[in-house]
Amino acid sequence: MFVAGVDGCRGGWVEVTSLATSLTVIDLRSLLQNRPSGLACLGIDIPIGLLDGSRACDKAARKLLGPRRNSVFPAPCRSALRVNSYVEGSAANRRTTGRGLSQQAWGIAPKIKEVDDAITPESQQWAFEIHPEVCFCALNGQRPMAHNKKSKEGAEDRLALLRTVFPEIEHHLLNRPSRVGVDDLVDAGAAAWTAFRRHQGNVGRVCEPERDKKGLEVTIYY
Repeated sequence: MFVAGVDGCRGGWVEVTSLATSLTVIDLRSLLQNRPSGLACLGIDIPIGLLDGSRACDKAARKLLGPRRNSVFPAPCRSALRVNSYVEGSAANRRTTGRGLSQQAWGIAPKIKEVDDAITPESQQWAFEIHPEVCFCALNGQRPMAHNKKSKEGAEDRLALLRTVFPEIEHHLLNRPSRVGVDDLVDAGAAAWTAFRRHQGNVGRVCEPERDKKGLEVTIYY
């Protein structure tokens, strides 16, 4: 049995597994629909479960993170994923939720839709949402990280934490594909650590789950 964590990267997804293997997954949809043999748990850094209003888990994560709260932005509603431009997406989101879309949310809208199209309540028994900053807060003794993840200090701090629980991260860092940034790898590592915690029955979540119209669980694990 093994666990894995994935994060979006340029041109696809980067996957970190407990088998000391790191690779870019181009088709996460296929992975969700055809669970690999032996995969126990999969942490995914993407909003899962979309509501026609605010998600309680986003609010809870922002409150938990304090100075890092801006790393959690409101997830779009499902109708905002069916259009082709930011202007249309923001307008669709405003009609449904009463608020527009952030540029950050629109930037990952294709990946949100990719996961939303593929995931089911049944697959959520082993595949689930994480937020890296929430995971690192837990790994850092329930203290939000001091530096932005894209800064040199932030990357070093997060890698130092990951090395304590996932020594293979050094191998991944040195051998990552060119399309995978250090921050992508670090976030996927946080997702893999959380998947291991869930497999061991030691995972936390920011709030009690809500359910969306597809029956998907809406919460963030760490």
